[in-house]
Amino acid sequence: MSNAQSSAMVDSATTEPNAELEKLTHAVSDAIRKQGHAFVTTASEDNMVANGYMYASPHRAQSEEMWGNIHGVVSHMHHNAFTRAARGPDAQDVVLRVLAIDLLALDDITFGVFPMVGYSCSEVYGGWAKSSVRDILEVIAQCLEALVFLHACGIAHRDAFKDNFVIQWVPESLRAGHNATSSRPRVYMINFELAVRFPLDSPAEERVCVGLPSTGSLPGGAKRPAAPETLSDEPYDPFKLDVWQLGKTFSDFKSTIPEIDKVLASMADPDPATRPTAYDAMKALLDAVGAITPVSLMIEPDLEPLQPVHDPEPVAP
Repeated sequence: MSNAQSSAMVDSATTEPNAELEKLTHAVSDAIRKQGHAFVTTASEDNMVANGYMYASPHRAQSEEMWGNIHGVVSHMHHNAFTRAARGPDAQDVVLRVLAIDLLALDDITFGVFPMVGYSCSEVYGGWAKSSVRDILEVIAQCLEALVFLHACGIAHRDAFKDNFVIQWVPESLRAGHNATSSRPRVYMINFELAVRFPLDSPAEERVCVGLPSTGSLPGGAKRPAAPETLSDEPYDPFKLDVWQLGKTFSDFKSTIPEIDKVLASMADPDPATRPTAYDAMKALLDAVGAITPVSLMIEPDLEPLQPVHDPEPVAP
């Protein structure tokens, strides 16, 4: 996390191992245990207490399929030694995340303890989940809501791709049918290490960044799509970058409803001057969805494969 701070941040355990950090995690295991936490990978379902952030939907709870059932929810994976799943003294599952570190002294390592959330939003469609257009639009609307809140606080995330949003459960309206729950899952934003924060009283011309964000904790320095404005040496609005990243990461989804797809396409407008703010995009999306009967959204989405990401070539100013 750069300058941005978020006490309500939640996390999930998903990026790539690093041998030195693995050793470091092992070295602090005793200190973690003294605080009443125990690292886990595949947790037992016995004596588990619901933490309010992880659920299996009724039609998948006891299914023999791995994806979406109870066992799948409590089977924790981690790919980044900065992040570990653990079970706390109250039997609730959490994520331990290294927030600050001085490699010269173990006493200077600061851990954050966050609730474990059920699924990555990258699982909502395109794989095992039978999500309707309505399910996916509700996820996108909540992602925009998160950006609106952050931007109002002067914080730009700068890594607003779908794998940095997590969801309590996947509703799968197309599979659930009449057994669908009346409640809807909440979406949370995670991984703030690339975020920047500006004073709320700073003028717009000072709330800018230059160049590509780094890859943060992504596995192996994985590539991200680059917004056009990040490829030059000119200052750009990082809040509009968040909107582009969110629009780009969901650009493989089409609702097949022109009014809605027009709003989603506008979020990935290559020109930041005509790209909507997070608030304007959220309002336009909710207005478009509200003009359509809910049953009309209980349809299969049209999914298109995302184009592979290549190393961006700098553009001369």
